[in-house]
Amino acid sequence: MEAIIITRNLSEIEISEIATIAGNDMLIYASTEQNLPFKFLQFPELSAEEKRNINFSTMKTVLGFGERKLENEPITELLMQDTASPWHYHKFRIYFTLRNMKYEAESVRNLASKHKTIKLFTSYPTLNILLEDEPGIIAIPGKSKNAAVNSGNMLRFGTFFVLRGFLGIFQYFKVRKKRHLIIDHALKQQCLDFHTLEPIEGNYNLQYLFDKLGNEFVILDDTEIPKPTAREKFKPGSQFYGIGKNKLFGEFVLLIGLLSGRVRNSLSTFSSNLKLAYLEIENNLESKDHKVILQQLKSLHSSTRLFLFKYLSYRRFLQNLKFKSITTIDENSARIKSILDAAKYHGIKTIGIQHGTIHELHPAYLFTNTDNELSIPCDHTMVWGDHWANFLEQTGNYPKSSLITTGQIRTDIIPKLIETKGLTIPGIENDKKIIVFASQPQRDPVIRKKAAWDVFTAVKDMQDIQLILKLHPAEKNDENYYREIAKEAQCKNYRIIHKVDLYLLISLSDVMVTCFSTVGAETVYFNKPLIILDHLRQDIQGYHKAGIAKQATNAEELQNLLSGFLKNKISVNKEAYTSYIEKYAYRIDGHVADRILSFLHQIE
Repeated sequence: MEAIIITRNLSEIEISEIATIAGNDMLIYASTEQNLPFKFLQFPELSAEEKRNINFSTMKTVLGFGERKLENEPITELLMQDTASPWHYHKFRIYFTLRNMKYEAESVRNLASKHKTIKLFTSYPTLNILLEDEPGIIAIPGKSKNAAVNSGNMLRFGTFFVLRGFLGIFQYFKVRKKRHLIIDHALKQQCLDFHTLEPIEGNYNLQYLFDKLGNEFVILDDTEIPKPTAREKFKPGSQFYGIGKNKLFGEFVLLIGLLSGRVRNSLSTFSSNLKLAYLEIENNLESKDHKVILQQLKSLHSSTRLFLFKYLSYRRFLQNLKFKSITTIDENSARIKSILDAAKYHGIKTIGIQHGTIHELHPAYLFTNTDNELSIPCDHTMVWGDHWANFLEQTGNYPKSSLITTGQIRTDIIPKLIETKGLTIPGIENDKKIIVFASQPQRDPVIRKKAAWDVFTAVKDMQDIQLILKLHPAEKNDENYYREIAKEAQCKNYRIIHKVDLYLLISLSDVMVTCFSTVGAETVYFNKPLIILDHLRQDIQGYHKAGIAKQATNAEELQNLLSGFLKNKISVNKEAYTSYIEKYAYRIDGHVADRILSFLHQIE
């Protein structure tokens, strides 16, 4: 029997053609939210074990791609342009794309033994490479459609860019003799003023460090460039135009780069070099997985050019300044790494600050011997606790001498929160038990939806509770996504929150639920109960193994655990909590920012 598998939206012509043959000894499987006018079976999911195996094998493959040598030169080095590393700008993104492709390919292979031929309507243009040894499977990718450019957004951003670029001229003369630069690039979130505990808009990870900076520091305010096709309206608030005493707008650096003929010429040279490198790599690859990785890398060339432009602009900007250090969170993202690569060119020390939990499936924090030889990681990385330092050394392959344990900056507010009584959050009912679900934009859409479904299902019939769904900062536009799932689950006793201080919310909560978010670790700081919703039983962050979290794999288990905590039939493991804080958070004493500043002042 022949089969059709549908994992993407179909065109009207494709729907018509399939509808014509549906039912005529043709089995149809589908995994799409598109309404289809014919009957189909649900495309089978992989088992938890199969997904785990793919997760780890894909990570090994991605790391191995950079290590692959062509005439004794690793691909990572072949792709490098001076101190800029295009491979590391995209490694994170490529891992998740390849992983999801391998999920789909393996699911199709599982059905291949039951069908003589399979037509697969897929969204992945290069999936046929992974399936080239399966003659009975024909992959049919959708035709790429060029999304319409959001001209209004581009006009708004262009105006914003020029204004901030020119305002930066006045800032430049104030900051050019400073010695240390700290990058502020996070989305502004609500956090608490350190002195008054009143809510303010700020950098949730670094605000308490910013509050203590002396006159030798500059805050580089870097705004993410919106995608031309982005539907979300670009609308910066008035706070984005405040010049500030020790602030510099990143748009000034990029504007100077745009006006520089040397930057433009170097960018053209780098782009040509990369295209030649792609060709050399393509002629020497045998692994199907590596072929897919290269095709993804080539498809991202426009993004690579943007990051290289940023690299060249900052390289030019930094050449006549006397900065001793550049410090940032999210140091391995392309947007920030391109700046740090420019700093390395001039011998400026680069410092990363841990801003989230790290695990063995996190592409941004796993490096190879070649990476270390090429000085890819930051010169120093400040971590929350000794556990993270040991992990980065042993699993992430970081040099031991580069790791400094300081604690987590935003915990500096915790001693004040704990000693202050009567705090509230508008809209949250104080007479009910509060269950918080800290959501995440997981890369596996099936698991992401299942997590939300299980939470809503578990609490919908519970009495005298209020579920607070705390959106991840990257999910600020996903409220309707969760409301639809809540509606399907028939859950009404919930509220969705985006703009609220997380630590204030944790301090008022009775139970925290998450999958593998950093919020789990932070819940322990307040001695609150923690439940991880872990459908694949991976315990990615090790919360369950450490004894600080109960583990649920479905809605029923979650409901039982929630009831147990709320009825005091289950309690937290205080000994495990104390041990965890010592290992993972060093000290919660209100002086983390002081320790970081002390280290920065020692850099020569």
